[in-house]
Amino acid sequence: MSNVHTLLVVWQDTKSRLYYHVGTLSYYNNQYEFAYTNYGTGHRKLKDALDNGYMLHPAFPDANKIYQSKKLFPAFDRRLPSPDRFDFKAIMSDLHLNENSTKMDFLQQTRGRLANDTYSFEQPLRRENDGKFYSSFFVHGMRYQNLPEEWPTWLAVNEQVKLIQEPTNPHDTHAVGIFTQGGKHLGYVPGFYSKAIFSLLSYNATPEVRVIYINEKSTPHWWLKLNFECKVPSIQLSASSEVLSVMQ
Repeated sequence: MSNVHTLLVVWQDTKSRLYYHVGTLSYYNNQYEFAYTNYGTGHRKLKDALDNGYMLHPAFPDANKIYQSKKLFPAFDRRLPSPDRFDFKAIMSDLHLNENSTKMDFLQQTRGRLANDTYSFEQPLRRENDGKFYSSFFVHGMRYQNLPEEWPTWLAVNEQVKLIQEPTNPHDTHAVGIFTQGGKHLGYVPGFYSKAIFSLLSYNATPEVRVIYINEKSTPHWWLKLNFECKVPSIQLSASSEVLSVMQ
């Protein structure tokens, strides 16, 4: 595993409800770094976001600059739960964090979400030395599926779910639906890397996607978290480079 800890900085368009990967926050060599996804056109990157109403964050007004700091940028640091909160230990326990967890760990697990906020911090879809792609993510769009109250009984921790492409989806032609083994529609793969996962499925890859967290008492964007693991089929040597190009 790499010593670089990286998170996608994601913005949601409140009108379309679509998500855009507008920047990347990294920590390495005892330094934080933030840069906008200001390269090429990309799929739901900065240019797309700007075309759909996004405005650069006031703390990072230059789209072409790489921002660096020895401390976590205040604009991001304020998104972490305060250690002074009476329920801070309970939060750590619920998110499987401890006193040794870093600020990047906290951002990753909490997603840095604030009430009525349009930003979140998400794990990237990353390729490791074993040739597999890995990530974990919360299922998107669950609140719009009109799920019955008993939906948590459909699943269990460590149970696998199915991914199904939806090329005719009116909102995203690279949408990937998430279904129980019994065919019940739960929601969608987050849009900021749906195109990459859609591409993997197009090459007949067989991802292993398992439930790692269920909390129906939380807000919908924290209801269900999955672990994603996928090996690129060795017979499709071009698949890896194509997926990586989507992730750039």
